[in-house]
Amino acid sequence: MLYELYVENIALLRKVRLKLSPGMNALTGETGAGKSLVVDAVSLLIGGRGSDGFIRSGEDRAVVEGVFMPPFPAAFCQALADQADPDDNIILSRELIRGGRSLARLNGRIIPLSRLRELGRLLVNIHGQHEHTLLLEEERQLALVDGYGGADAAAALEKTGAAYWAMRQAESAWMDHNAHSEARKERLAELTEMIDEITLADPKPGEDEALKEESRLLSHGERLYSQTDQAYELLSCGGGAVEALNEAAAILRQSATVDTKLDALVQRMSSLFYEVEDAANEVAAYRDHVNTDAWRLEEVESRIAALGRLSKRYGGSIDAVLHTLEEAKTERQALEDEDFSGDRLEKEKDSRRREYAEAADVLRHMRQRSAEELGRAVTEELHKLAMDKAEFSVELVPHEARSSGTENVVFMIRPNLGEPAQPVARIASGGELSRIVLGLKVILSQLDFVPTLVFDEVDTGLSGSALVSVAERLRLVSRYAQTVAVSHNPIMAAAAQSHIVIEKHEEDGRTVAGCHELDKDERPQELARMIAGDRAGASAVAQARDLLSQFE
Repeated sequence: MLYELYVENIALLRKVRLKLSPGMNALTGETGAGKSLVVDAVSLLIGGRGSDGFIRSGEDRAVVEGVFMPPFPAAFCQALADQADPDDNIILSRELIRGGRSLARLNGRIIPLSRLRELGRLLVNIHGQHEHTLLLEEERQLALVDGYGGADAAAALEKTGAAYWAMRQAESAWMDHNAHSEARKERLAELTEMIDEITLADPKPGEDEALKEESRLLSHGERLYSQTDQAYELLSCGGGAVEALNEAAAILRQSATVDTKLDALVQRMSSLFYEVEDAANEVAAYRDHVNTDAWRLEEVESRIAALGRLSKRYGGSIDAVLHTLEEAKTERQALEDEDFSGDRLEKEKDSRRREYAEAADVLRHMRQRSAEELGRAVTEELHKLAMDKAEFSVELVPHEARSSGTENVVFMIRPNLGEPAQPVARIASGGELSRIVLGLKVILSQLDFVPTLVFDEVDTGLSGSALVSVAERLRLVSRYAQTVAVSHNPIMAAAAQSHIVIEKHEEDGRTVAGCHELDKDERPQELARMIAGDRAGASAVAQARDLLSQFE
């Protein structure tokens, strides 16, 4: 509830601190005293449009501050998130600075005006001014009907919302799959071409380096053959090293028969002979395997060039090419698997759509039942609020699929017999709208909605028993939501548990408005003034006391 409202420099309201009570509060005063300014101040507090016109003449700024006490409705606690403790008092404030600027605060911290509006509209409704009447918003009307449906409707709404997001996710996956179909085909073609090219070339690990070495040797083949052949000639042909070593060993062997000291040298010469003979054979073998085939050199150079082109295109080396090949095969397999998943995604999408349609259909039938019952109930209330020919109804209007179902709700009103029903937002006057809202609030007052309701001149055009009925219903609503009734009528004021008067007086040569709460002895005098004006006498006071006694 709104515990305290502080207003500074809003037109005649120089510095006003207004304390409100739980239950029903009446706000009265003579015409022009500033009652509407208090309503304007509350409007600013919950994010209404501000301008320099609100700022008191001669001042540069104006401030409105509201202290709200818990408990708060669930929707407000959810919207509050972690910006403040919902178990503690909440302070909203709005500062207008001349020149068109505006500052909004939550518990002293600056917040965007849109945030103030979001939070404020969950704490206070001003009825009688279309700008702040949530009843006129389609989403709010839908929420009222769903709220009237109780726990079953809430469960159906939750199930529909879950089914909607599951459907959207399945549709998104299916659409994304289809949207990338051509891209997948192009990529598959690229990968297949890459795989075929590398597979056809059939590169082997390290092959490029081996071929380069073979090419180098082939290019020097003639030279290698000639040089190794010469070496073999020197070692093995007539008069060569092998023959000379053999002859030298034979001579030393004869000498050793004379002098045994030569035996060791004979052994060395024999070893050298066999070593050189073996080396000569290896040189011959190497020579015989030297490749001088020019055709082979051309073949190797061609292979090197082909592998070079492959390496340049796919990573810079044969190892990189082979790694690219494995990655391409893996990616192609994944894309082929994804192509096969198209049917599965389409079936999933169709299944989710059916589930959403079923959930939305259940919700629609619940809403239809709630709409009919709410229409009858509000119509009965309107008959008690001096709209005895009015007929209120709730129309379900088809809407594209969304998390809240497949329909909007429109509140319809037929004020008089013989007229067609039209949307409340389009044809209801301020007084009619206030009474419609009042009728709704009487019915829905025990639901967890906005805790403070401001009714601005809800009694306009009413008199007699109709006026008493409206006052009684406001008092009934105040059992569940704090109400503030701005009124010129003594019956409305008498129905309130708290009575606040707005009065004008002069201060430092200027007119200012102030307010104070009337005590038990002051109330009859104010009601008498409202009944008879300045000529109020003992009879008016007696009448005022009688009014008060009727609502005790």
